[in-house]
Amino acid sequence: MNKTFKLYKVFENPLDEKAFFKAKNIYCNSIRKNSFSMLENTNLIELIKTIKRTPDQIGPYQDLTPFEVLNRIGSDLVLLAGAEKIFNNEVPSIKPTKILLNMGNKAGYDIEIDAEQGKIYGEAFNAATSFCKVKMRQSIDKLLEGSRKEEVYSQGQAVVFYNADIEKTIKAYKNQKDKSCKKVTIHKIACDYEKVVDFIN
Repeated sequence: MNKTFKLYKVFENPLDEKAFFKAKNIYCNSIRKNSFSMLENTNLIELIKTIKRTPDQIGPYQDLTPFEVLNRIGSDLVLLAGAEKIFNNEVPSIKPTKILLNMGNKAGYDIEIDAEQGKIYGEAFNAATSFCKVKMRQSIDKLLEGSRKEEVYSQGQAVVFYNADIEKTIKAYKNQKDKSCKKVTIHKIACDYEKVVDFIN
């Protein structure tokens, strides 16, 4: 993973608020300086080979296909937007001191928040409307039944960050496992990933 994610060292450790905004700026700069683009092509076979088979260097990633990279960047931007919301105290019950963002498709939970009351775990995704309910269900399952479920239940809260353009669908989605679990509040936070990178500057 550290070979493909060029900013591995920047996000390797938990970040306090000041370090987070510095890291976010470094990540955004890698997006602004991206030189990769897709040429117009109507040959679908060639597009498949380019998008899903040909590794390239795109933004903060290298040696991955455009398909893989764009999925990862989409999730990364949701993570950055969500962490900023946590540092801005948009979830009053969470008082963060540091946040670890598992960028670059690292194993484990996507977010680990060192808060005044202990460690709080979370997941993040950037999905199309057609797939967002599945991703939310998978996130809830991982939090309530994953490797750190004892800690999740002990803290009594967790977070899921998701892309804001699916908010209407997510708000209408009722997950029975989440609904029946009275011991854990899962904060579902819509994140406007499109506004994370300011392309004007």
